[in-house]
Amino acid sequence: MSTHVHVVRAGDGRRLTVPDADITVLVGGGHVGGAYEVFLVEAPRRTPGPLHAEPWSKSYHMLRGRILVQAGDTGYELAPGETIVIEAGTINTFTVLSPTTAFLLVVAGAANSGFFAELDAVGHGHRPEDEPRMLHEVADRYGVALATGAGAS
Repeated sequence: MSTHVHVVRAGDGRRLTVPDADITVLVGGGHVGGAYEVFLVEAPRRTPGPLHAEPWSKSYHMLRGRILVQAGDTGYELAPGETIVIEAGTINTFTVLSPTTAFLLVVAGAANSGFFAELDAVGHGHRPEDEPRMLHEVADRYGVALATGAGAS
């Protein structure tokens, strides 16, 4: 019998920066046979990312701060200890209501870490005027649909 264990110590994990947050990969899909991924999302209060829909289901579990999650036509305010589940294909975004926030993001499948890694790469070594186009290209590659007229995030 074999045992497969993955331990992430405090401060460990691959750290990525996307336009609206810092993301730490805690559990990549490779650790769990592609079933899911877990991320620590830390974000300051700023303009939210655009409304978008991903081809994967996800949940947010609040650790600190407060956010407003727009999912479909409804806004849901979340505080520490609260969780929201968003089904694949649901138009959504979040707005940080407190000075900063931290939450766990659990995503079905194993594509999201690649998506975040590509978003992180756009912010390094590219001309700022090229970034919106590049962000849209990344979203398209991963099947993330941006709401009509939305900028990339």
